[in-house]
Amino acid sequence: MFRKIMMSAACAAALAGVNATANAQAVDPVFVPVEIEGPLSNYVNTSGRLHNGGVLTVMNAPITVDFNTEFVSPTGDRTTAGLTATQWMRGETFDGRRRPGLLGGTVIVTGEYNTATGEILASEVFSDVSENVMLGVVTDSSCSEPNCDGVGDYIRGNNGPVFLPNKDPRLLAGPLTDAGLFKLDLTGKSLVGTVDAPTTFGGEGYFSDDKIYPFVGAPNAEQALIYWAFELGENRPDLLATPGDAEISSLRIRCTEGGRLEVRGFVHAPMDEFGVPTGLAGQPTSGGDGFIRVIMDFNRDGIITANEIIDGDAPTADLPATYGVYRVREDVTVCGTSADVYWMPNGPGAEYAKVEGVPIDRLREQ
Repeated sequence: MFRKIMMSAACAAALAGVNATANAQAVDPVFVPVEIEGPLSNYVNTSGRLHNGGVLTVMNAPITVDFNTEFVSPTGDRTTAGLTATQWMRGETFDGRRRPGLLGGTVIVTGEYNTATGEILASEVFSDVSENVMLGVVTDSSCSEPNCDGVGDYIRGNNGPVFLPNKDPRLLAGPLTDAGLFKLDLTGKSLVGTVDAPTTFGGEGYFSDDKIYPFVGAPNAEQALIYWAFELGENRPDLLATPGDAEISSLRIRCTEGGRLEVRGFVHAPMDEFGVPTGLAGQPTSGGDGFIRVIMDFNRDGIITANEIIDGDAPTADLPATYGVYRVREDVTVCGTSADVYWMPNGPGAEYAKVEGVPIDRLREQ
């Protein structure tokens, strides 16, 4: 009898365990949003020859990435660069760095934590390697090419480091621009200003581990700030690549679902090197002429469709007055994926200038 009771208790316990397991399996896991910013210490490919997934380690936290994970930088993404996840994360060594790829750099991971498995699956991995920023005064420069990126070319800031453009497709430097974000031509020109009118700048990149300028091993070699963004603090018609053409630039396009679209940027009328309008027929003579039109585009299954047209106000003339600044705000219900921005005349005729396919930074509703 005692034996039978013990056996019954054991069976009951076993049955309870089965029921508990069944109940546990019936509970759906919770997926909790996570964001992690920190140094990348390791990356291991787990997808074999495909190299499109693996596990990265950030501050000792293992994070899974797969073929759906987006790998992005301030200037590009893995798909556009034509690289595998492994090549992006631990491929070629960036100029002046010692560890492969992004190893040792800072990454920002966004994704979800699975409460059932304890796994973090990343939806996006962002990195600028290591964000080093400098603002100040250009104190020296030597430019043989329009973008100051020829052999031996450099820009020096605050009597400190030389700035060199990053030519790696993962973090490719954009063109040098003035304060209006208009492309410059610095061939044979100096960026150094005067005591009463210095040339100011803002540069963003990473400071090299090794002494690489003017070349590795040179007696006077020095470390450099390898930049992906560099812009001047002033409008500089004397340095523009195409001052005789009307131009429009896009500083930022942000959109909040069910909220507001905000578009900001700059324009300039056709002018000479002193900022004086050239007065071309049918063209603006001031940065305050015309108005701004925004067309929000939607990418649906790879097909781009223009779905919403928004007309804003005239730009506001800046200094010199051939430059202008604009901002368009509009309440929207749905955010597009990109936008085209036009500087339009008040009367009939084609646009003065346009910039197309600008990605929209889509924000969550607060």
